[in-house]
Amino acid sequence: MTDNWFFDDQLWQDFYDCMFSDADFQRAAQQIDPLFAYLGFIPEKILDLGCGPGRHTLPLAKRGCRVSALDSSAYLLDKLRHSANRDSLDIDIQQCDMREYNHPGHFDSIISMWTSFGYFEDEQDNLALLEQCCSNLNEDGVLLIDTVGKEYLTRNIQPVHARDYDDGRILIERPVLNDNMTRISIEWLLIDEQQVKRTEFSHAVYSGVELADRLYDAGFSEVVLYGDWKAGDYDIEAERLIAVARK
Repeated sequence: MTDNWFFDDQLWQDFYDCMFSDADFQRAAQQIDPLFAYLGFIPEKILDLGCGPGRHTLPLAKRGCRVSALDSSAYLLDKLRHSANRDSLDIDIQQCDMREYNHPGHFDSIISMWTSFGYFEDEQDNLALLEQCCSNLNEDGVLLIDTVGKEYLTRNIQPVHARDYDDGRILIERPVLNDNMTRISIEWLLIDEQQVKRTEFSHAVYSGVELADRLYDAGFSEVVLYGDWKAGDYDIEAERLIAVARK
């Protein structure tokens, strides 16, 4: 496993169906109204950071937002581009390392959805990305991060579990919390009748207070945490860690 596993387009291609199902796109579309409610407004200019194939980019564009969609994967952005052309949507699609995307004061809002924050091995890079997000927002801008919380993981993590697909494939997942519970490393084995595909990846994990502290350190003036998309509190029963940080 390399530190920059997310640059490997073969990974996204091999495991695309496991990561981006039709149901995932439908759930993302249903999150747009709660997203606007958490932001407190409907943003005119919004950046989808680590957008992938556009689960949230596409419904945001359909709602009239001017969306910039940023990802490092050419394969995933091709998927997004195809969907945008199909639906006649004008989306600013950018292939870029998110650490190098600098547009100070440009956006009303920035979103990082479905655990696309914390990929970098060096925690200083993750903090620098938050600082960059703060810089790229206008003076009233809001950053929203949706990730998996450490509290949820410590309560629910299983050493091995399997998922069956309708086409007969089986995905075996083996997650491990390591580095003093600051990161999670995951091995995937995708088995079909002809072959086994294997990959490993890792990302940082945060408790609610750890993520909030990093956002304050990055320059945000207010951070509110939610535990789901129904305005639930962030507590031990939280399903997600959703941080809303105001500049």
